[in-house]
Amino acid sequence: MLIPLAAKDWNYEAAAHLLNRAGFGGTSQEIEQLRAQGLEAAVDSLLQPPNESSSTDDAGMSWNTPVDILARRRELLSLKTDPAELKKKRQEMQKEQHGELRDLRAWWLARMKATSTPLVEKMTLFWHGHFATSAQKVKLTYFIWRQNEMFRRFALGNFPALLRAVSRDPAMMIYLDLQQSRKAHPNENWAREAMELFTLGIGHYSEDDVRESARAFTGYRIDYQRNEFRFVRREQDDGTKTFLGRTGNFSGDDILNIIVEQPACAQFIGRKLWRFFVEDEPSSQSVAVAGDLLRRHQFEMRPALREIFLSADFYSDRVRRTQIKSPVQFLVQTCKLLQTDLPSAVASEGAMTALGQLLFAPPNVKGWDGGKSWVSTSTLLFRYNFANYLLNGTAQQPLAPAPLQRAPAEIADITPADLRQNPEALVAHLAQRFFQTKPAPKENETFLAYLKGRGPEVSDETLRHLIHLMMSTPDFQLT
Repeated sequence: MLIPLAAKDWNYEAAAHLLNRAGFGGTSQEIEQLRAQGLEAAVDSLLQPPNESSSTDDAGMSWNTPVDILARRRELLSLKTDPAELKKKRQEMQKEQHGELRDLRAWWLARMKATSTPLVEKMTLFWHGHFATSAQKVKLTYFIWRQNEMFRRFALGNFPALLRAVSRDPAMMIYLDLQQSRKAHPNENWAREAMELFTLGIGHYSEDDVRESARAFTGYRIDYQRNEFRFVRREQDDGTKTFLGRTGNFSGDDILNIIVEQPACAQFIGRKLWRFFVEDEPSSQSVAVAGDLLRRHQFEMRPALREIFLSADFYSDRVRRTQIKSPVQFLVQTCKLLQTDLPSAVASEGAMTALGQLLFAPPNVKGWDGGKSWVSTSTLLFRYNFANYLLNGTAQQPLAPAPLQRAPAEIADITPADLRQNPEALVAHLAQRFFQTKPAPKENETFLAYLKGRGPEVSDETLRHLIHLMMSTPDFQLT
């Protein structure tokens, strides 16, 4: 049972924590506006936002336009007698797809930064990591975009409904070879991962359960004329199946319903939600509480998350500023704090690659490990250098393949001029913006010493160095 946070404990730092975890952070003004609403109203504004009014319009983009896949296949087939031309055409298609995918990544990052519905985008990112699907195998950016829109549509909705939709999603079907599964030769990839990675976890099913459930998903196909799911009844195994202790003529949906009914499913999803939003190493008690939340709310994400975001546990000292920012969170939140534009599509893609979280390219079907895996000696150095790039517009070392020049952040937008003559107030102001809390005494002394050592006149250059010093601390990597 989660105990609600006391009204007296709802303050600026608590509001900042909520916006960091349930979104991608915000400026001091945005945090203060959230605080002023009060705890329940603030949480509800994230869970029940107005209609999306993002400026990142996707109309007319090449990656959201249906592709005539059959025509492409016929074109490639016609070139089989000319190996050189066939190779050239494949290279052209690969280049086109890479460009579309890069633009799609930039579009999603821009949406995360500009959105009026940050929790929807944060949950879309959560589901992307949970139902990890790689564009490298899918190859069709249109299907990748469709999956992203599906995650957004179900972001705060019903998990069983999302699970059924994923089983019919063309990108997932290609990634796990479900469209190749036939009555005579059931493919077990989807059936296995649906239990191991998406719902139950290892130890809660047998190899017989994998084989039997795979039979239920035979006949799932992609209609490449309409670019959507279709069911081919003659390819389905409609025989009796025994699965997780039950016997019947189960369909794919029946299998998923049986899975969701297992107590382990609520625990599994609850643990992942708790780990994503609250703490990296949840206790068994926290996992049990999260699982109970999902069961009581019949796997509806919105009311379950509401209880979490209202709870004292979510705002406890053991939780705040203990999560390492994911590369995507680092990139988007840093730009928000600096009130500067995102890097170019090429630079953003290069940064995500270097930092270990390239959207639409998870390392495997398990997705990203997260937590401490986000940082190493090399990735920390890259974070420090890339923060400087976002702040000053120049890179201290090549950020391949990113361009090395961009417009610097506007210092006047970050620091009021009247604070430049008061080092203590200036450091406190910047610390509140970049850490949302007071820095440790030792770090505070370092910032003050740096500022005072530069003389009475605080130039833009001095402020840029001070801000970069703050962004190069371990604390800035935490959220």
